[in-house]
Amino acid sequence: MLGVGLLGGSVALSLKRALPQTRLVGLARTSEKQRFLASSGIVDVTAATVSEACQHSDAVVVASPVDRIAEIVISAAASSPTECLITDVGSTKRQIVASVIQDPLASRKFIAAHPIAGSEKSGPEHANSSLFDKKLVVVTPTETTCPELLKKAHRFWRLTGGQTCEMTPSEHDTHLAAISHMPHLVSALVAKIASPEALPLAGSGWRDITRVAAGDPTVWAAICSENRAAIGSELKQVAEELERLQQLLQDADDAALYQWLTEAKKIKEQSP
Repeated sequence: MLGVGLLGGSVALSLKRALPQTRLVGLARTSEKQRFLASSGIVDVTAATVSEACQHSDAVVVASPVDRIAEIVISAAASSPTECLITDVGSTKRQIVASVIQDPLASRKFIAAHPIAGSEKSGPEHANSSLFDKKLVVVTPTETTCPELLKKAHRFWRLTGGQTCEMTPSEHDTHLAAISHMPHLVSALVAKIASPEALPLAGSGWRDITRVAAGDPTVWAAICSENRAAIGSELKQVAEELERLQQLLQDADDAALYQWLTEAKKIKEQSP
């Protein structure tokens, strides 16, 4: 596990559940992280370098911020056995895949993936073995992906309890901008504009809509940087809908406002 936080730690625990005899190695660069992982039981052994962590691995999971995944994949490919599967948990795919395919060795070993699971919390102390149970894991192969390695990636992610599907990296980023990345920014916006005077009145509705705004800003700034074009397109639609909503309110068009709210309710009720 190259990155043993919430997601990397949960991958490790889910694999321990499915394959109790599997030996799991976690990258831990600091003595503090090494001590925590040694006492937590998330992994069996720690390694201080990517090379040390990967040298005998059958599979490697990169669970770092998305702007570092490609470089870590390339480093892992140079240090791991020939038949090793390298995959990731990043919530952007296009730039990661485009960078990795520039390195022939890494390209042969890497199958990009994104488990649609997580939390606004971060860190290995929040990892749990059931995080991926019945959750969708998007696998994003390319035209040059080895079919056997792709099958291995599907088997690997199903061991975590996830249900796999395939998309192209670009399809993934377009859809995630709409269903995850833009909503995170909107959630942060709602939190940001709340006045100190109003906060004592915040109830469950405000807490629900702002929950994901508590996510790690470092992680989310990297996601926005990697997927800025698709997110920008979604935010443009948000701006257009806000303008339409503002006009309905200004016009006191209650019938149209009712229809607008009804359409939104119907979409929500049709969602999983």
